[in-house]
Amino acid sequence: MVTLLGLFMMGLAKLPWLQREFRLHVNLGGGRPVAAYVIGTAFAFGWTPCIGPVLGAILTTSAVSATVPQGIALLSFYSIGLGLPFLAAAIFTDSLMLRLRVFRRLGRTLQLGAGAIVASMGVVMLTGEMTSFSYWLLDTFPILARLG
Repeated sequence: MVTLLGLFMMGLAKLPWLQREFRLHVNLGGGRPVAAYVIGTAFAFGWTPCIGPVLGAILTTSAVSATVPQGIALLSFYSIGLGLPFLAAAIFTDSLMLRLRVFRRLGRTLQLGAGAIVASMGVVMLTGEMTSFSYWLLDTFPILARLG
């Protein structure tokens, strides 16, 4: 499945069921609490698959940590790490939009590269070489052993 997703990202596989979308067209005026709640809920729903596993791991680690202050520190750093990029983007919106134009030109190249990486990881998982790949990464980049 991962390999198929990578091929889809590169445009080599057609998956029409992945290209469908569902939109609710609700007319919500900006600057109102209800609108903010609906937009926040939609944002949270879209980001749950990305944030959920990491938050689950941090909650588990903080639950089994030696002391309550250590658990609070882990969750605090997680919250800061999650929130700071959004605050920085809000503060520097104008300059951020100018810089994002560069990525727009590179968009297709970045998409092809990401698709190739995802497809390669799928092949590595299918062939059972994930452990060998992990050891190769640790041998090539020893600094990775210090992370986490």
